Amino acid sequence: MKGKYKLHIPEYQYYADQVACRKGCPVGTDAGGYVQAIRDGEYEKAYAIARGPNPFASVCGWVCNAPCEASCTRGNIDSPVTIRALKRFVTEKYGAEAVHDPASTLRYSTAPGVPYGRATGEKVAIVGGGPAGLTAAHDLARLGYRVTIFEANNKLGGLFYLVPEYRLPRPLVRAEVDAIASMGLDLRLGTKIGKDVSFKEIQDSFKSIVIAVGAWGSRPIPFEGKELENVYSALPFLQSVYLDHQPVSVGRHIAVVGAGNVAMDVCRTAVRLPGVERVSVIALEDWDEMPADDMEIEDAVAEGVQFLVRRGTRKIVGEGKVQGLEVVKVLSVFDDQGRFAPVYDESDRTVLPIDSVVMAIGQSIDSSFVPSEYDSVVGRNGMIRANIHTMETGIPGVFAAGDVVTGPRIFIDAIAGGQAAAASVHRYLSESAAPVKVYGVSTPVEHRGNPTPVWPVDFNVDGYYGITRVNPPLLNPEFRRTNFELAELSFSEDEAKAQASRCLTCHVNPIFVGEKCIMCGGCVDVCPEYALKMIPLSDADLDQESTAKVIEGFLGIDLARPSEDEVVQELSLSTAMIWDGSRCIRCGLCAKRCPTGAISMEFLEIKQEVALP
Repeated sequence: MKGKYKLHIPEYQYYADQVACRKGCPVGTDAGGYVQAIRDGEYEKAYAIARGPNPFASVCGWVCNAPCEASCTRGNIDSPVTIRALKRFVTEKYGAEAVHDPASTLRYSTAPGVPYGRATGEKVAIVGGGPAGLTAAHDLARLGYRVTIFEANNKLGGLFYLVPEYRLPRPLVRAEVDAIASMGLDLRLGTKIGKDVSFKEIQDSFKSIVIAVGAWGSRPIPFEGKELENVYSALPFLQSVYLDHQPVSVGRHIAVVGAGNVAMDVCRTAVRLPGVERVSVIALEDWDEMPADDMEIEDAVAEGVQFLVRRGTRKIVGEGKVQGLEVVKVLSVFDDQGRFAPVYDESDRTVLPIDSVVMAIGQSIDSSFVPSEYDSVVGRNGMIRANIHTMETGIPGVFAAGDVVTGPRIFIDAIAGGQAAAASVHRYLSESAAPVKVYGVSTPVEHRGNPTPVWPVDFNVDGYYGITRVNPPLLNPEFRRTNFELAELSFSEDEAKAQASRCLTCHVNPIFVGEKCIMCGGCVDVCPEYALKMIPLSDADLDQESTAKVIEGFLGIDLARPSEDEVVQELSLSTAMIWDGSRCIRCGLCAKRCPTGAISMEFLEIKQEVALP
């Protein structure tokens, strides 16, 4: 029976999903849990929750793009909780960068196995020592595998080292990498697959392989003049500055073509280089269309970067070296279907005088080491074709993870991919069908324990509803552009606790007992966010079998009776209380208002358990 309200009868998974920050995190971090611990002053507990599923909790505290914040229920009310900055607050107290022995943080991991590894099992090769490869190594070492990492660079960390130093402290990266490396890993640094050792040799020597080489290449520059001196691609430019520490010849005026996050890293880096007077970003998109994070754009503008929006590049001008960039007006970037299809006004062209140009127009992957017999697993831009859930490539015993599978993505996605690959390697080598948790994929949830009734005073501080979001303070823009010091400052303890107090505590939910309800409507009236509504059951969509069965059992009726009019009439005399968890602020006023005790506020924790062979 169709109706205008689609109902979902809540069960344990439903309440687990109400913790939207945890659901939005690719590795399932209970962000709400550590935010609430910060609110309560339990800082080590907060770090333990943050570090549990994530071997790079400290790195993510600085540079994660924070999908948890995008999912945060508080964002439906006003602004999301400052989750990333709060994670940084606790990692600076208990993370690998804050303790004498970085390896001591391994004990907080919730991945299966033992904290410091026990290299007694089969040999597994990891090709690439970036976030995906290191995460896979971490999880496999905990399970007892003998792990060897082949890394082309002379240090582990991968693309972490191309993040500008004003955003990510290098000692922090080294500390978290060193913690993982301490787990008995065999490190083959400065070893490039296909040059120093062949893929076939690795196959012959190891029981399983995880390919995690990242996206270090740059897409070919498609413009005339690309051969001129002082024409750079984004990643080689960043690598020269941050990994190789070599001077880059750029002149006084630099143009950066592109408007993604990598372009923001390039333009904000360029501003800081000696002798640079002007940095211009050439963006196809308008301000509200740019793919870069809003805060990155705002910080670039504050540091003096100029943006030329709705401009496309036509050619690079010069004789021997760059002298100018010809750009054309962009009328639109996307078509009516939202697809990328730029339209230009060719009559409106301008040549901008510049000394150098950096192309931030996309990345590519070098998978040339894959033998020709496996050409079918190599896709466009060198990506490896793999099952996005299990990371299987179709080559027996060979898995892939991170950017090499997904294309350039955020670090937490690469970390999740490394975890999924490690789980699949373990499944493959153990030759068992036992369930292993694959992070970022919907998995069955087992409930442990009973819901705990609570009252609002027990889980939210006074005035939490009115506290506004405040981002971490930044250094003065004029000072920032003169150096590579960390641009973002830390929250003070008072600031952190205040921001953590904005959390709505979505682990707590109102629970309704229909038998006790007298339909007075008091709960609906008192709800400040209109999250509650009472409707006649005839307005509900009962086509869902699970919903229909609950209604039939509660009312003792048969919805499949021949006379639909009779059923509708009977349903119109019955009432459903519907609750929108995405609007609920967990204030508990509904429970306090209810005269019969039909509503209680209950804390329900969901724990996921991993079954190993």
